[in-house]
Amino acid sequence: MGRWIGFRCCHFAFATTTSFSSSTTFRVKCVNATEESVTFSYGYPMDLESVCIKLPVCPGASTTPGLDKFCLLAGAKPAAEFYVFVGVIVMLYSLAALVIYIFFDELYRKNNRLIIVDFVVSVVLALLWLNLLFSLGFRFPECSVKDSCSTENVGNYGSLNASIIFGFLNMMVWLGNLWFLYKETPWFKIQSKPPSAPGMQSDLDPQKV
Repeated sequence: MGRWIGFRCCHFAFATTTSFSSSTTFRVKCVNATEESVTFSYGYPMDLESVCIKLPVCPGASTTPGLDKFCLLAGAKPAAEFYVFVGVIVMLYSLAALVIYIFFDELYRKNNRLIIVDFVVSVVLALLWLNLLFSLGFRFPECSVKDSCSTENVGNYGSLNASIIFGFLNMMVWLGNLWFLYKETPWFKIQSKPPSAPGMQSDLDPQKV
C-alpha cells in the first residue's frame, strides 16, 4: 500500500512541477511621469536567466551602448530539473517494487539480499526527498528599485506549491515505509529472536551430536 501511495505522490510531484508556468508584471515609472508595464513569463525549468525584455522600457529613454535587453539574473533550473529527475526515478522504482511484491512475494521474502537492497535503496531515496525539500528554492522576480518600479501582478504559483506539498508527502511516505522494510531485514529478525531458555540445548550443541 505504501509503495502505491508513493508511486502516485511521485507522479503528481513531477507532473505539477513540469506543468508550472506563470508571469509577473512590473509597472515602471518613467522620467516623463508616464508608466510602462513589463511582463516576464517563465515556467519549468525556471531558467530565469534566459527571460529577457528589450530596452529601453520607457519610450525615448536612452540606454547604455551595447545593452539592448535586460535579463533576470537568478533561477532554480538545476534544483527543479533534479527534483523532476528524482521524482521519475522514485516512481519507476516504486512500480518495480510493486511488481515484485505482488508477483514474486515468496521469492522476495526468502531472499535476504534482495530485502537488504530494497531497504538500502529506500533509505537513499527517502534522504533524497528530504534534501530536495530543503534545496528546492525559487525566488520570484521582484522590483529591486522601489521608487521607480512596482509589482503589478505576482503571478500564480498554485502548481508549484502543489508540487512541494506532494514532495513533502513523498518524504513522509518513504520515511514511514522504512520501518516496515527494516522489520523484513535479517538485522531486525536477529534482534527480535527470543533468547534460548536456560538449560536448553541447541540443535547444534556438540554434546547432542
